[in-house]
Amino acid sequence: MKKPIIGVNLDYEEQGGGFSLHPWHALRSNYFDVIHRLGGTPVGLPSTNMDVDSVLEIVDGVLATGGNDYDPTLFGKTPYSPHEKIMRQRSVFDIALVRGALSKNLPILGICAGFQALNIVHGGSIIQHIPDSLESDLEHKSTGDAHKAVHTVDIIAGTKLSHILGNPGTIEVNSFHHQGIDQLGQGLRVNAKASDGLIEGIENPDYKFCMGVQWHPEYGVTAYDNQLIQSFISACLP
Repeated sequence: MKKPIIGVNLDYEEQGGGFSLHPWHALRSNYFDVIHRLGGTPVGLPSTNMDVDSVLEIVDGVLATGGNDYDPTLFGKTPYSPHEKIMRQRSVFDIALVRGALSKNLPILGICAGFQALNIVHGGSIIQHIPDSLESDLEHKSTGDAHKAVHTVDIIAGTKLSHILGNPGTIEVNSFHHQGIDQLGQGLRVNAKASDGLIEGIENPDYKFCMGVQWHPEYGVTAYDNQLIQSFISACLP
């Protein structure tokens, strides 16, 4: 049986440094590893190729990955925080990729920044630095082991996410973000929330599979993470 081809957007180091003195694309291997292990064929999508329509002709679904911060002009705000590290070229590519995937009704799973990209494409906005906007005791931007949970999220009953996970009520997640959803995009439904009220999951039931989560399920902290990614890959089957 043909494995679904999953497009995975790559990060982009615009200034170079580290791996190369020149600009370069990269992504953590566990995004590719989990897709391969759960039955998909991952294909990296560099933002230097802005021909999104051609890219979307060769994939069966899109996993929108985590990363740094999207250009706030995309959601009607201006840079203000010294904590922001804006992805400029990747911002343009990611938004076009997500919008294009939705226009073709390709399955899409957004993780962390990819979750925020889904909200932006639906006309929503982003909290630019959570500590400046929300009083919370939760550790949203953890500095610890990504394979360990740092807080819980409540999975909202009756949502597609709750059905995928077997109606668990509450699950444990890792967390590595300083931004989050502010105004929810049109047509989106909240399917998970942290105990401090921050939105942790969204979905749009009008599409075949359109879902995003603020945590990083590619690390497989619990079996629920694998269930989510497996469900996405299954939705990408022809």
